[in-house]
Formats: sequence, C-alpha cells, structure tokens
Amino acid sequence: MRLWRKIILSATFLGSLIHGHSIGFVDSFSAATRDKRGPPRTPFGLVPKMAAANNIQDDPNNDTPSFALKQRNPYDVHVYYDGPKQREEAMTLREKMQSQFQWMRFFPYRDRPIGPHPVPMWEADFGGYENRHRWTEVHDFVAAEHGNLSVLIHPHSEDGDYMDHTKHAFWAGEVLDLRLEILR
Repeated sequence: MRLWRKIILSATFLGSLIHGHSIGFVDSFSAATRDKRGPPRTPFGLVPKMAAANNIQDDPNNDTPSFALKQRNPYDVHVYYDGPKQREEAMTLREKMQSQFQWMRFFPYRDRPIGPHPVPMWEADFGGYENRHRWTEVHDFVAAEHGNLSVLIHPHSEDGDYMDHTKHAFWAGEVLDLRLEILR
C-alpha cells in the first residue's frame, strides 16, 4: 500500500477513536464511514455480540462482503428452535422462506444439537456461488420474519469456519453460544 494511503487510513482511524465513531473498510482503500442509525453494522446487519468487541463497521448498504467468499455456496442460514412451540414457529418460517426463496436449498431439520450448533435447527443455503449477491433480500426477510427464533447466517469465506461463525456471522434474535471448539 502506498505511504500516503497508510497515512490517510491512520489519520482516519485515530480521528474515529478520538470522536468515538466506529470505523469500517469495505476494501483496504476505502474511507471510514459512520452509520447514524444505531449500533455497529456489517453489510449483513447488526454486528453480533461475538464480533461487537471489534467495533468494525462496513457499509450496511453494500451487498459486497469485506471478506473473500469461497467459490461455492456462499452462505448458510441456520434457524434454531428449542421445544415444540419454537419448532412450530421454525417450520412456519421455513415454509415462508421456501416460498419466497425458491432458489435456496433446504435441508432436513435436526431435532438434536449437531456440530457447533447447540440446539435443534434446520438449515438452508444460497444454492450456489451465483446467488452471492442475494444477501440483502435474505437478510432483510430474516430480520423481519424471525419472530422469537434465533437465526444465524454465515458465509463460507476463505478466512475459515471459525471466523465465518463468529466475526463474519449475522444473528437475528438471540445470539446463541455455538460450540466453537469444534471449528478450531
């Protein structure tokens, strides 16, 4: 990176610290941005509590992530439930999503914890790399329709599973404590 860019980025970072603003970089050369709508956000919504400590903020209106996606299915959606009432709510959300997003792939529900997921859930994915730019429509739908459910949307980035389930993750509803030791 050229010296003048480093100087500008350093000055922007220090100014953000002094004024208490969040900072964000969509790519390594972008200027800092500030979202006046509330808590820190990523291109995928509110920063989850696991990533909030980093106080990193990307452009919330940008459908291009700040990380490199693997050229495969770009995102997974996990809808968690605990007990019969939440299970029914989760299956209703599944039906709505199947109707709204016919291009997505939906997998069988799991009525027990599996992998890093601490409670029962069902999973869907974006079906293929060609759907990577459909993030916002899925995010907005999940944010509006999740009800009392916890929903995790995470990418498949070149940064690896641990980062995808923590720093790069978006949560709608309560953030669950994933069994992250499995991902290390």
